[in-house]
Amino acid sequence: MKSNYDILCVEDDGINMSLMRHIFKKIPNATMWEACTGEEAVEIATARCPDLIIMDIQLPGMSGYDALACLQANEKTRAIPVVAVSSYAMASDIAKGRQAGFIEYITKPFYIKHFIQVIDSILRRRPF
Repeated sequence: MKSNYDILCVEDDGINMSLMRHIFKKIPNATMWEACTGEEAVEIATARCPDLIIMDIQLPGMSGYDALACLQANEKTRAIPVVAVSSYAMASDIAKGRQAGFIEYITKPFYIKHFIQVIDSILRRRPF
């Protein structure tokens, strides 16, 4: 298992991004990168190849679904696991997210402890 992980958080809401910063300060072996749009997320992911991407679904311009499709179409980024974080919480929304290729779908608001457990579980499963 790696000793340090790069995680890209894609969130356009400042309060939610602040929460992500707070959460990732509690994970000592994680370095968090930030993007506010899907376009920026694809650019950063292509350049940095993070170990994990946390993606909001509702983004200005390119949606989280569109950004995921771009990442999946790129040989350099297609293996990066992407977790959806969304206020869309209906069973059909979650099923749509899983079908699109999100490895996990976490609904807002979420419990921080559960969020950290999901992130930890994904990183432990990654072949490095």
